[in-house]
Amino acid sequence: MPTVLQLFLVSLQASIVASVQQAVTVKGIVNCRGHRQPGTFVQLYDEDSLFDSDDLLGSVVADHRGVFCVKGHTEEFTTIEPYIFIEHNCGYEGLNEKRIFSKTIPVEYITEGSKAKHVYHMGDIELLAADAPVQKYEKRIYIETNIDERIRQCIPVYVQYKKFYEKTIFESKIHETILPTDEEPVDDTEEPVIEPTEGDEEIIQATTGESLQELEEEKHELAEEERKVAEERIRLEEEKRKLDEIRRLEEETLRLEEIRRLEEEKQRIEEIRRKEEEQQKIELERREEERRLEVERRADEERKREEEARLQEQRRKEQEEEHKRRLEEYHRREQERQEALRKRDEEIKKREEEEKTRTSVEKVEKNDPCIHYPVITQTHSISRSVETRHEYVEDPCLRK
Repeated sequence: MPTVLQLFLVSLQASIVASVQQAVTVKGIVNCRGHRQPGTFVQLYDEDSLFDSDDLLGSVVADHRGVFCVKGHTEEFTTIEPYIFIEHNCGYEGLNEKRIFSKTIPVEYITEGSKAKHVYHMGDIELLAADAPVQKYEKRIYIETNIDERIRQCIPVYVQYKKFYEKTIFESKIHETILPTDEEPVDDTEEPVIEPTEGDEEIIQATTGESLQELEEEKHELAEEERKVAEERIRLEEEKRKLDEIRRLEEETLRLEEIRRLEEEKQRIEEIRRKEEEQQKIELERREEERRLEVERRADEERKREEEARLQEQRRKEQEEEHKRRLEEYHRREQERQEALRKRDEEIKKREEEEKTRTSVEKVEKNDPCIHYPVITQTHSISRSVETRHEYVEDPCLRK
């Protein structure tokens, strides 16, 4: 058991030592039905194995343009697998449901260190799926207005229901009543019919005249109020049209600004890509130059080694020739020495023989009277030796 624990601790230390800090940066624009979605919560995760939960690298909220830039870094002993995670309800408005958008980040945008060197631009992210149940949705926007604007908006409603309000508030003691609708309510209660008498006919006629006059006045007031309501409606429609035009201009300005910004971003990315390509080209040229220099250096070294081997072979041959020459010189000198020794021995022998001969000649000279006669040799030199005399001339002393 202690051995297993030690192995586990060693493997844990090795994994900690071998872990490398890696970073990634992601940028994009969140859209729903082609409209920007400011305030969207974007998260950056690192996908781990099945036995471990994914690590949160970073999170951010999209700005008023729907643009986000999320950064994150972590330490892993293998290459991280980051992905973008967005939880939304685009296409599911009013259904109390959420959907998830996720996308994996390419490996080439992952760099070592706590800060990423490259930014992965995802561009426009469309959250609306093709199978979403709510494909069209008009979002109601509440525009906060001042009290005067709200009063102007309430005037048509007040004029329309003026009589009902006055009757309800001032004539009725019961304030709880049902608001009128477009359809006239049907009153099923039967009102009692009162028959007029002869004395009341004049009163009824007078009352009828006054009622007709009041009706005419009310009709005139209603026509005037309807005219005012129509003018107010026209004015409100004109103001609404102006507000819509202003909103449209603002949206168009924002769209143009975003297009310009995207063009600038695209140009900047192209410039960065061009610089990277130039840098890569320079790096390739540098590596080619280094490779060429390395090949030349190796060729020089090989040539030097061959030259050194050739020189060593030449020196070896010269040494062998010198050794051979010395051996020949030694043998020649030895032969000369042997020849000199042989000649010296011969001379010694000859001298010994001459010495012997001279000794015998001296003995003869003492008794020979002819020894004093010189003899001329073939070289016309005079020799007084006995041998020469016997060899070249006839000895007169031997005559009878």
